[in-house]
Amino acid sequence: MIANRTTQKAILLAAEFSRLPGRALALRPEGCGFADLSVESNVFDIIINATSAGLQGISLDIPDGLYAAGALAYEMVYGRETSFMTQARRAGMQVADGLGMLVEQAAEAFLLWRGVRPETAPILQELRGA
Repeated sequence: MIANRTTQKAILLAAEFSRLPGRALALRPEGCGFADLSVESNVFDIIINATSAGLQGISLDIPDGLYAAGALAYEMVYGRETSFMTQARRAGMQVADGLGMLVEQAAEAFLLWRGVRPETAPILQELRGA
């Protein structure tokens, strides 16, 4: 499911993903607006916030009941607690930010440029101050 503030944008993006080669019919995503998400018909194991709302301090209009038990909320923003993350924590979800994605993408780029893939766990520990 791809949800967006603008229903038409979500539908167009879902259609783009559906055209990718190798996608099984059962795995084709649907698109809808945030207002179309209903607790009665949708429960998700992972919700990824790929909007700019986290950068702007804006809350997303996502009903709390959409999360399955033990679900993961993944915020693409890193370095700050966003309203999406706060909402997800209140709903009992596991929460992760986008720092891991940033580091893993950098490691892949380093592999392409230098032929060596750095270990990412120590880098993440250092960045998180652990």
